Amino acid sequence: MSENRACDLCSLDVGVKPFVLNTPEKQYQFCCEGCRGIYEMLHDIKEAPVQNEQNQPNKS
Repeated sequence: MSENRACDLCSLDVGVKPFVLNTPEKQYQFCCEGCRGIYEMLHDIKEAPVQNEQNQPNKS
């Protein structure tokens, strides 16, 4: 039996595919995009974009 995970804002179950917010301190999980956005605004959090090789300029 799987363990229910609570939304870090409203405490509802986040389900099998939660909305995730990565910060340097912790990974937060939310039940919906709305809770994620409200949490970001309340705590003035800006998630750092994921960098990959496709976004890097070519050095030729």
